[in-house]
Amino acid sequence: MKQKKFRTEHQQFVVEGVKVVKELLASPYKVDAVYVLGEVADEIAALSSLAPIIITEQQLQKISNLETPNKVLAVASIPQSSFSFPQVKNKLSLALDTINDPGNLGTIIRTAAWFGIDTIICSPNTTDAWNPKAVQATMGALFRTNVVYADLKTVVEEYNSTQTPVYATALDGTDIYKITLSQNGLIVIGSESHGVSPELLALIDTKLHIPSFSSGVAESLNAAVAAGVVCSEFRRR
Repeated sequence: MKQKKFRTEHQQFVVEGVKVVKELLASPYKVDAVYVLGEVADEIAALSSLAPIIITEQQLQKISNLETPNKVLAVASIPQSSFSFPQVKNKLSLALDTINDPGNLGTIIRTAAWFGIDTIICSPNTTDAWNPKAVQATMGALFRTNVVYADLKTVVEEYNSTQTPVYATALDGTDIYKITLSQNGLIVIGSESHGVSPELLALIDTKLHIPSFSSGVAESLNAAVAAGVVCSEFRRR
């Protein structure tokens, strides 16, 4: 389960830590197995009809992805979901174009959930949301968010065909603090290194820029930080 090819083959992923596993057990996700240390067995057993398997600290260390395992590890099934425009047309959603870092992806999912954004559409070359690092970074928000992988060009074209607003972050965009923002639509966040791809930007009329208030700083923000600023500004309005 540490490697994507095996997660894909078995359609399963790993969740670790008491807090995150509790979030998993409270979600609609199908949980296939839960391995626990004896000290938390009763606590975890009370949350699910699935009986936990008690293991030793040494056994947990062997199967864990963490340097310091946190008492419980669960194996869950990857949900099978696809993009459906009718389900999101009246909502605010995020699209992620080639986000490569699993920590960034997990942080974006966690941030989106905080701002009540429950659908995230990832390009096929965005990193796997069920990567252990991504799962840990979501801190359980993954289980409250519909993460789907789809061709973003097709998704944006569908939004455009219904005149539903589409926004993209771009260095040459309009100052986000000086533009009118809608309460529904799609926000496209680009990769850490290259931003939104030119092919996708060509389909998007409204481009947003987060201005810097200091000189001599990096020319762009971390993708997860940018997503947080943009989500906050949309909700603030």
